[in-house]
Amino acid sequence: MRHLTIFLGTLLFATSAAVSMSQNQPEPVPADYKVYEAVFDLMDRIPKKDPHVTISDVTLNSKCGEADSDLPLVNGCSFLWMKPDTASSVKQLLREEWPDLDDSTWADFETNNVASVRLREPIVTPWKHKLIEPGDGPEKDWESPDMTIFLSRVGFNKQKTEAVVYVLIFSYMDQVATGGDYFLFRKSKAGIWNFAGRLTYFTKDKG
Repeated sequence: MRHLTIFLGTLLFATSAAVSMSQNQPEPVPADYKVYEAVFDLMDRIPKKDPHVTISDVTLNSKCGEADSDLPLVNGCSFLWMKPDTASSVKQLLREEWPDLDDSTWADFETNNVASVRLREPIVTPWKHKLIEPGDGPEKDWESPDMTIFLSRVGFNKQKTEAVVYVLIFSYMDQVATGGDYFLFRKSKAGIWNFAGRLTYFTKDKG
């Protein structure tokens, strides 16, 4: 598919102070950004002229009960695997959808998403975007973004030829719903990350 068709679930945001991030916080490796850009390329058909999209500059993580976090939570936990799901059960879902998924890809995904990291520009997108810290107040011309995106860290296989990333979107447009998807990419011999699969992790229809 060329764009996300995702949905509204039961959502809960932490409501405390903004995320405390130090200047020395780890950052994604350059390869992560290439995969993010491959995801954004799939979203080039947002059904609105000149959409404004905000992207969280803090990645999702797999923690629960982070009361001091403004990252989105559901049932007090991360969206990567929502209770009663676990990392193992989500891995099984992905293996059912992608039987040839490399074990090392998921192992790397789990390891990389234990803690959040900070994203930085430049990030290439097919639409206008603004990188924001969760909890930031609205700014002129961005008071009502059409969409807010949260990204996980990327998991790579040992050969760096396969990648998995989770994308959570909060949409404020009727034509695009809110939801979360896992994406699979594989690198071509030319070094291009090609779309290889998508699993919609939660949907409104599934509750």
